[in-house]
Amino acid sequence: MNAFFEITGLNIYLQIAVTLISIIVTLLVTRNKKRKESVTELVATFTIGLSGWFTIMSGLFGHILFANEVASGIGWPQNSGFQMELGFASIGIGLVGFLCFRYKAYWFPFILMKLIFGWGAGYTHIIHMIQENNFSPGNSGIVLYWDFLFPIFMIILYALYQRQQKSFVNK
Repeated sequence: MNAFFEITGLNIYLQIAVTLISIIVTLLVTRNKKRKESVTELVATFTIGLSGWFTIMSGLFGHILFANEVASGIGWPQNSGFQMELGFASIGIGLVGFLCFRYKAYWFPFILMKLIFGWGAGYTHIIHMIQENNFSPGNSGIVLYWDFLFPIFMIILYALYQRQQKSFVNK
């Protein structure tokens, strides 16, 4: 199991792969059928909902069950209570995201939570890079980029969906 933690950002790569595969398979299976949702809505639903699922899994496995391995990868001290707190916060945020599969009203609150959480984490990583010269793989690279870019991507998807909904109402 420790080998999984040697691949920095594995959870991010898995999230991207699972999300893309889910979207592609759904589009292929429904290509000749009348879908109740638009492609934009389908992409947003899978992107947001699976982000919630991966946030739950990251919190549970990464910050609770394998906290020391993750702390080492980030360059932070082991056996610290912050990992369990972060794990439970991630599970709570992730649950709201996972419920986005069923309730679109949760989309904006989840995106807002991921934005604040991600940008706060990204800011913290940058501070640690500057002040403590912490360029550990889990503190920089894909993890850092993801903290800032993924919330922006979700905001764009949400805005496209909202614009599309308004155009349907105005027709």
